[in-house]
Parts: sequence; structure tokens; C-alpha cells
Amino acid sequence: DLPKQVKVKKLSKLKTLDTKPGIYTAYKTFLHKDKILIKRLLKGIQRKRPSEAQSAILRRHLLELTQSFIIPLERYMASLMPLQRSVTPWKVRPFNQDEFMSTLDHAGPQLTSMLRGDWMGLYRKFFRSPNFDSWYRQRHREMTEKLESLHLETICDADLLGWTKDKSEVEIVDLILKLREKLLAGSSYRLKMES
Repeated sequence: DLPKQVKVKKLSKLKTLDTKPGIYTAYKTFLHKDKILIKRLLKGIQRKRPSEAQSAILRRHLLELTQSFIIPLERYMASLMPLQRSVTPWKVRPFNQDEFMSTLDHAGPQLTSMLRGDWMGLYRKFFRSPNFDSWYRQRHREMTEKLESLHLETICDADLLGWTKDKSEVEIVDLILKLREKLLAGSSYRLKMES
């Protein structure tokens, strides 16, 4: 398969390839070229701008592009957390790709990036990649740990003596054992965070 820019020329019985210089790939891009960035870099080459400065421009562009891509994901992940009044360590809602995609119209990367293209296609490809799985597991673990911490704070602020007044001895012992388990888990979590 020859790139579209390649033309086959027939010179009598001889065939030659006429190719334009460049990089050819079968990879489908999801976002359009950033012509402003390309002009800036080309102007930097013409003016003999130091390579460190050129590199800084490119790194900044890639950082801004990554942030534009990640911000909608982070915003959606934050919406999966339960409200403060109903905090339990097991209530992080699962990630729903269709639900996330429906948020892109009003809270997508187009709000922070001038780059146009198929953002939804890019997110779909990201969801199928190991990078998404790794990112999601990390964020889910952080959210679960935050919920466990908030849950411990809520338990510490609770009126346990008032709660025990009308409970049976079995319920009170069960509560004490659960609290002990929670406190041990919480202290090991704090030690892990401090080290």
C-alpha cells in the first residue's frame, strides 16, 4: 500500500516512484494539525531559536493538550464520588463510558483546547488501551482511600455512647471489633502515606 502522495510515473517501459519527503504512517489521527504551533516552530527554526526553547514550546503544547484531554476525565471521576452526607468506603460508582461520552458536549476538551478533531474517537481508543486501565485503577484507589479516610473521620465524630444505649451486647461487641479493624487499617494507611 503506497501513501496517497506517491505517484507512479510511466516513462516508456520504466516505472519510477515520485514521493514527497515526509513521514508516512497508516495511523489515523484523531485531532487536526495545530497549524499555529507548526508555524511557530518553523519560525523558530528560521530565526535560529535555540533547540531548548523549541523543545520548551513543544513540551508546553503537549502538556496543555494532555491537560485538555484529562480534565473532562477527572471531572467525571469526581462526579462518581458519593455526597459528603452519605460517605461509606464502598460507594464509588463505577466508570460508565457512555455516560462519560454524554458529558463531552458541555464539558469536553473543546472548552480548554483550540484543537479540533474527533475527541470522542480519541477517548474511545484511550478506553481500549492499557493506559486507561492503569490510570483508572490509580484514580479509583485514590478515591477509595479518600472515602475510607472520610468514613473514619465520620466514625470518630459520632456519638457512640448514645448509639449503644438501645443496642444488645452482641451489636456493641461487633461495633467495637469493626472499629478496631477500621482504626488499624486507617493507621497502616497513614503510615504508608507518610513514608
